[in-house]
Amino acid sequence: MDKSEIIEVGIFGSPFGLKGEIKVNFFTTSFVVFKNLKEYINEKNSIKWKFKNITLRNNYCIVNIAGCDSRNQAEKLKGIKIFSYKKFLPVIKNNQYYVNDLKKCNIFFLNGNLIGKVINVDNFGAGDLLETNFNNKNIYIPMNKENLISINLKKKEIIVEPIKGIIDSC
Repeated sequence: MDKSEIIEVGIFGSPFGLKGEIKVNFFTTSFVVFKNLKEYINEKNSIKWKFKNITLRNNYCIVNIAGCDSRNQAEKLKGIKIFSYKKFLPVIKNNQYYVNDLKKCNIFFLNGNLIGKVINVDNFGAGDLLETNFNNKNIYIPMNKENLISINLKKKEIIVEPIKGIIDSC
């Protein structure tokens, strides 16, 4: 199986109640997208979970997994990542990207000098950030119009012109 075919869509959290239900932190654009996925698998596609029930309660997702009937069983899933196939996700719009696709890209200054490879895309509440390693330091470059010039997934290149202070301190 090609890893580019699967996308991380969530992670199991704490058990909820006593009957095997468990919280899920979903990473899809909405609860509806997560709920409507056709398959939920682990990263190696060696485990497929069947969710009997998926509900949204107070801004978090609760799932009831077939075969998981106790709090102890649910506890064993805590921290396990949930994946699905990219083909089951909605078609993305212009200027939207899957993190897996961005992780394959190199980041360059506008002048062509390499900054580094995308390590991850994070969001701490103020917008998406490209994480990379520059001069042996992990740095974050905001994915906004002030910093991001272009993304070319075919060439696996991201061109940036980081604002003063992001690179200067490295």
